[in-house]
Amino acid sequence: MEPNPEQIAARRRLGAELRHLREQAYRSGQDVAESLGWSQSKVSRIEQARTLPSVADVQALLRELRVPVKDQERLLQLAEDAVGEPGTWRNSTGAGLTRRQQDFVALERSATSISHYQPILIPGYLQTEAYAQRVLEMAGSTSVDRGVQLRLARRATLTGPHAPQYHIVMLETALQWRPGPPSLMAEQLALVAELARRPNVDLRILRLDREQVTYLQHPCMVFEFAGPAAHGEALIETVTQDLRVTDPSGVGLLTRLFERLASSALSRSDSLAYIDAAARSYVDDRA
Repeated sequence: MEPNPEQIAARRRLGAELRHLREQAYRSGQDVAESLGWSQSKVSRIEQARTLPSVADVQALLRELRVPVKDQERLLQLAEDAVGEPGTWRNSTGAGLTRRQQDFVALERSATSISHYQPILIPGYLQTEAYAQRVLEMAGSTSVDRGVQLRLARRATLTGPHAPQYHIVMLETALQWRPGPPSLMAEQLALVAELARRPNVDLRILRLDREQVTYLQHPCMVFEFAGPAAHGEALIETVTQDLRVTDPSGVGLLTRLFERLASSALSRSDSLAYIDAAARSYVDDRA
């Protein structure tokens, strides 16, 4: 079952409040983790809403931080709101994913809006299995099947009942770069066209023959979240790692750059027409 918006908002509020309480107590994440017999990463993941803590975990944290009983009751209720039915936040394909991949899916699922710039490839959640397999093989992946599972998990987020709004800008080279025969690309672009017509998707193509107003060297995603304590985050994808940006100034800069890229891209309707034409060209090549 998909998490509902209330559960997602509760999980983020809970993490923010637990972090605030720890900082008020002048305790480091490492110090708290050692006292509880946890890893420091577990504390960090709970505070950043990258994992769903059990109510018992929250109780242990509150006791360790010596939170007054009256505040404990409120936070434990918030923990119960975040949990909902056991395991509802996990994607059905999550068992085969690495922790980093599960983090990525959880980050997308908890967002209300995602802005994604991709200059080279079709974004992972828009990829067909054949396209994804070829790209992963080219990248030297040692776990192609797991990589495909991640793409399917992310696709489920895009098409689910509580899907965030996706704002996507793709450089037109992403439609022209061909990792396989024309038949592979015809199928791939047909899927992009189908998903781009969903009401929660606004996909724009940035043509190379237009005057450019700015640039980004790497693929980038900016996430926005619901709730008064929510702060935006961003991921910059490089060959060797994903760089997570959490400081407001950095997230704000990336947001402004994305908006400028979108402003010089084709309109949504013209972008869909461009994708349809590119798909037909591959069908013609296949024939």
